[in-house]
Amino acid sequence: MRGDMGFAVFNPERHAAVGNSAGGNSPFFFTGDVESDAKYFIMPEMGFSMPLNETTHVALAVVGNGGMNTTYRENFFSWNNTTPPRDVTIGVDMMQVLVPISAAFKVNEDHAVGASLVFAETRFRAYGLQAFQYFDSPAPNGFGMTITSDPDHLTNKGFDYSYGAGIRLGWLGEFMDDKVTLGLTYASRTWMTKLDKYKGLFAEQGDFDIPENYGIGIAIKPAKNLVIAADVVRINYNDVASVGNPGPGIAIFPGFGAALAIPSVADASKELGNDNGMGFGWENQTVYKLGIQYGVNNRLQLRAGYNYGKSPISNDQLTFNTLAPATVERHYSFGFTYKANDNLEVTGTYMYAASNTQTNCAQSILNCVEIGMHQNVLGLTFGWVLDPGPVALEEYGDSDWAGINFDGWYAGLGVGQSKYGDIDEASANTRTEGWKVYGGYQFNKYLGIEGGYANLNDMTSRTGAVVTNLAADAWTLGAVLSYPVTEKLSVMGKLGAAYVLADAKVKNGAALTVRSGDDSYEPNYGVGVSYALLDNLNLRLEWERFDRKEYDIDLVTAGLALKF
Repeated sequence: MRGDMGFAVFNPERHAAVGNSAGGNSPFFFTGDVESDAKYFIMPEMGFSMPLNETTHVALAVVGNGGMNTTYRENFFSWNNTTPPRDVTIGVDMMQVLVPISAAFKVNEDHAVGASLVFAETRFRAYGLQAFQYFDSPAPNGFGMTITSDPDHLTNKGFDYSYGAGIRLGWLGEFMDDKVTLGLTYASRTWMTKLDKYKGLFAEQGDFDIPENYGIGIAIKPAKNLVIAADVVRINYNDVASVGNPGPGIAIFPGFGAALAIPSVADASKELGNDNGMGFGWENQTVYKLGIQYGVNNRLQLRAGYNYGKSPISNDQLTFNTLAPATVERHYSFGFTYKANDNLEVTGTYMYAASNTQTNCAQSILNCVEIGMHQNVLGLTFGWVLDPGPVALEEYGDSDWAGINFDGWYAGLGVGQSKYGDIDEASANTRTEGWKVYGGYQFNKYLGIEGGYANLNDMTSRTGAVVTNLAADAWTLGAVLSYPVTEKLSVMGKLGAAYVLADAKVKNGAALTVRSGDDSYEPNYGVGVSYALLDNLNLRLEWERFDRKEYDIDLVTAGLALKF
C-alpha cells in the first residue's frame, strides 16, 4: 500500500506573430508580435493504491491532464485597431483534471491486467475574439462572412465547465526470468458534456472530448537495479471535431480573396459551432519515448528520459493555433527518487521541452504567421510506502548509504486568496486567487527560518475612463516564531522581507495601454496556526502582508507542510 502527493510548477513560454510582424502584410491589416503573459502554473497531483488480496489491487488518483492557456496583452486579431482595441487581451484558458479509479488483477506470476474508470472535468474560457463576431455580422456592421453559427456564444463568456468519463485498459507481462517486461495500454475517448457558453466556438455545439490513445512498451533489466524502457503511444486528435477539423488554411487568392481560405466562407456548414464546424486542424500524433532508471544505492534512484512527437499542427493550420501554439516536439527529462526512510520516498523531476517554432505565409486572413513554444516543468512528489513489495526494493542499488540528514528541514504549499488594500473597493476587483510554495529549517520548536515564492495574482480598478491593472509576485525570506499550545497545535508568527515584482497597466479611454514595472524590497510579516496531522505532516493556516508604500497586499492561505 502506498500514497503519493505532490505538485509541479509548469512554465510554458509561448509567442505568436502575425502579418507584417511575421514577414508579410495581412490583407485584413492584422499584425502583432507578442508573448503570452501567463507563464507559471501549479499542477497538484495525488493518489493511492492498496491490495484487496494477494492478486487484486485498487487505486485512486487525481492528476492534471495539461490544457492550454494563452494571455496575449496585444490583440493581433484586432480589426482596424478598433474591434476590439489592440490592447484588449486575447487568449484561451483550458484546464483538465482526470480522476481514474482503477483495479488491477494478477492473472499468474507473469501476467497482470488492469482497468480504470476515468472521470474528467474541463474548465474553459476564451476572450478577445470580437473580430470574429465582426466578420460574421452583416454589412454595414461587419463583413457578412459565415464564420460562426452562434456569435453570442463565441467569446468573453467567462468560465464554462464540462464533465465526462472514459475507460482505460492495460496488460503487463514479464518474460525471460523477469528481465523483459511488455505492456499494452488503451484509453478510450473521454466523452464530455458540452461547453454551452462556447457553442459558437467549438464544433458540435461546444463539444470538446479528450481523444483516444493507445500504446505499447517494453522494459529491459540488464541488472536488477538498471531498467531501460521504450514506449510508443498514438493519440487520435483528429477524431475529435473541435480539435481535428480543419480551420482557416492556405490562401490561393490575394487581398480580400484570402477570406476564401476560411472553410466556412465557402461552405456555411463548416461555421464554428456546427457539427462539421472548423477546428484547430490537429493531426493524429505518434509519440516515441525512451527512458533509463539506475539504482545508485539502497536509497537513491536516478532517471533520464527523452521523447519525440511531431507537432500535430500542420503548417497550413497556423491561423487558429496562434491561440494555442502547442508546437513542442522534443522533451528531455531528469529525475530522482530518494528513500528517506522505510516509509517515505521523495521524488523530484525536471522536464525541458525544447523550443520549436512553426512559420508559414499565405495563412488565410493573416498571411504570414509564426508560432512557437518551449516548456519547463519542475515537480516534487512525496510517497508514503507501507508495503513497497520485493520488486520495488530490488530496483534500488545494493550498496549501503546512510542517506542525507534532513532533520529540521520542511517544505510546503499553500493555496488561498490575495487582497490588494488601500484601494477604493467600490470601483475595484481587489480579491483574487493566490498561492505560495516554501521551504525552511526549524532550529528548535520555537524558531525557524523560511523562504519561498508567492504568486499574488492581480487586481483591476476603474476611475472614470481610467482602468488600472496591478499584478505582483514575490520571493520571501524571514524568521518564523512558533509557540506550542498543545502537542499538536502551534501558533506562528513570521517577520522578514520580500522582493516584490509588480507590473502596472493603465488604460485611459481609447488610448493605448501604458505599462510599467516596480520591483522593490518590502517588509513581509504574518501570523498563523499549525496542526500536526501526522508525525511529519502539518496543516497550516496563514495570513501575511506584503507592506508596500502605495498599497498593501494580504495573502491568506491553507496548505500542507511536510517535515523531512
